[in-house]
Amino acid sequence: MAAGLTDATVEFAKGFAIWDLAPGHYVLHAAGGTVVDLQGRALPLDYSFDSLADITAAMNPRQKFVAAGNASLADEIVKTLRV
Repeated sequence: MAAGLTDATVEFAKGFAIWDLAPGHYVLHAAGGTVVDLQGRALPLDYSFDSLADITAAMNPRQKFVAAGNASLADEIVKTLRV
């Protein structure tokens, strides 16, 4: 998406771990795109941690998401997934 080769992608099966999602999320955000969860809530780019417990907690969950070149496309995809 950041290179303009695709408009969007959806990860709805297994989800990405934070270390897999964060680099692409940052690049897409810098290129003007957006990443939202499957309910349409923007995923934060703030990956700062205050303690080892915060780091450990962030390593366990996997995130399902919609990544799109713009917010309106992400919203349209989320609405379609809800049908």
